[in-house]
Amino acid sequence: MKIAQIIPFFAPAWGYGGPVRVCFDISRELAKRGHEVTVLTTDAYDHTKRIGKLCEVIDLVRVLRFRNVSNVLAKKANLFLPRGFKKYFRSHVKDYDLVHLHSFFTYQNIVCAKYCRKYKIPYILHLHEMPAPIPLFKKTLIKKIFNILYGKRLLRDASKILVVSSQEKKRLLSFMPDLKDKVEVVLNPISSTTQKRERSNRQKFGLKETDKVLLFLGRLGFIKGLDRLIDAFALLVRNDPSYKLIIAGPDEGEKAKLDRKIADLQLGDNVIFTGFVEGKTKEELFASSDVFVLFSYYESFSLAALEALSHNVPVCLSKDVGISEELMKYQCAAVVSDPQNPAETAQKIKWVYNERANLSKNCAVALKQFDIGKVADKIVIIYQKCIKTRSAN
Repeated sequence: MKIAQIIPFFAPAWGYGGPVRVCFDISRELAKRGHEVTVLTTDAYDHTKRIGKLCEVIDLVRVLRFRNVSNVLAKKANLFLPRGFKKYFRSHVKDYDLVHLHSFFTYQNIVCAKYCRKYKIPYILHLHEMPAPIPLFKKTLIKKIFNILYGKRLLRDASKILVVSSQEKKRLLSFMPDLKDKVEVVLNPISSTTQKRERSNRQKFGLKETDKVLLFLGRLGFIKGLDRLIDAFALLVRNDPSYKLIIAGPDEGEKAKLDRKIADLQLGDNVIFTGFVEGKTKEELFASSDVFVLFSYYESFSLAALEALSHNVPVCLSKDVGISEELMKYQCAAVVSDPQNPAETAQKIKWVYNERANLSKNCAVALKQFDIGKVADKIVIIYQKCIKTRSAN
């Protein structure tokens, strides 16, 4: 099959989070199986830098990048406007058997859906975010307008809609019940191989062997619920100063507020900020941690939680994290039903820490359902059905 993957940012722009990793892993696996995969994306590296190579092959995947009009628009309005993209796609849409669209509120999706409809090329919409505007997020009015003008048709005309968890499926169908027959749950992939845990690098982060280490890994934005985490963490430290919290990830405007909160609660000696981490440093962080914590107000999935499991680090999540239900089944996680309650949250964290040896034993089994091979098998079947339906019509 000839597949086009459409996404506003692609490897090595890892700072944009889970969608980049998911698109990369799926594309690479499909190419390895002999499918012809082309990724059409922009030159965004982060909110300030651009990627120089506009055309390259990464692990058998052909990557074509188009220059963004403005990094400022990309940062402040999440608006990626790639020069020449519309012209190129209009000329080449018929080169593909199927088009796989990632994310939702994007200019690229509007363009691709238009020409896929015109030339009867099936497209799949892979949702890494919820189309229904969530009051917690900013720009809800803009999203409502997008849905009126483009979004609902974008959803209805898709051959299939992929969501990343059963929780996300429920959310989507509550927004548009008529999509029931189109929606498929496809879990985000990750290697199912668990890593051997080492403690030799704790000193690098100013930690002692006797410290009880909690790890948050993700963007420092309001939606990640770091205020919830710090309130609960303060209760833990009050009773046991050996608890330490590592907060790793790029700042999205929250760090100054967090610094003030940490100072007010006198937690400065117990909280470590690392900034954005990748590669060896990230591996060392997981190796140095006892519990992964994430109490987001909304999270469609959480690849970081799966990465923790791959290092045999059990997780403690809020009920608002999309994969919380899936992970609870495998007894490698605890879920906080009322993350606004610091006492309940602290109690669950403490329980996970005390039970970490038993919970860690289940990490490998839980990861099998997220194996890239298993996920790719399901995606290929979906592709084939969509192409066959198109041919029949």
